[in-house]
Amino acid sequence: MKVFAIVPVKNFVSGKSRLASLLSVEERIKLSQLFLDCTLKTLTNTSVISNVVVVSSDKRAEAIAKIYDAKFLQEKKDQGVNAAVALADVYISEYDVDATIVIPQDLPLLLPEDIEHMCTSAQEHEKCLVICPSLRFDGSNALLRRPPLLITTNYDNDSYNVHIKKAKTLNATVKIIKTKRIMTDIDTVEDVINLIKFYSINKDSINKAVVFLKAKTKNI
Repeated sequence: MKVFAIVPVKNFVSGKSRLASLLSVEERIKLSQLFLDCTLKTLTNTSVISNVVVVSSDKRAEAIAKIYDAKFLQEKKDQGVNAAVALADVYISEYDVDATIVIPQDLPLLLPEDIEHMCTSAQEHEKCLVICPSLRFDGSNALLRRPPLLITTNYDNDSYNVHIKKAKTLNATVKIIKTKRIMTDIDTVEDVINLIKFYSINKDSINKAVVFLKAKTKNI
């Protein structure tokens, strides 16, 4: 099965604004860079991923994408995750691809085997949606669509349930994956604190973004 990964990336200056009480603008930019670097490293080390497509208005994201030989699609300005994925969908439609998997850049515990598990879950189905929710069960932390244009994405309120409902209306097989590493994203200071607590217990997964955040929370 040929799978393309899509990584939508918000402009680093405006990204992670809910961490403003913990990190300065420069530190949030640094964190976003570390997140993207670690995510692309994970994806390129995942054997089932054929190509990676990064979509962003930030040229710094392009520089990181080049390091990992990922395709970079330039947005004129941030228009949200749905617009970024739609741009990637147009590019991918020119290729013979079995499925796409949308991966946010801010999953610091993500491992190649997590992505492989989601991809292999769809192998036996011609029409399938494989989804992993956020810890709050409102977001879609990983979304695999087979075929690639099975549904358009709706990364707004309650995207987890919206994506499932859209797939079911098309009589597609829906598989729900609940893996703590995929479900752990970073949007708020509380997310950061919970991440550090999780890492202190489970030291099998670490990346530079976690090290950076751990140093910033040592006085909390």
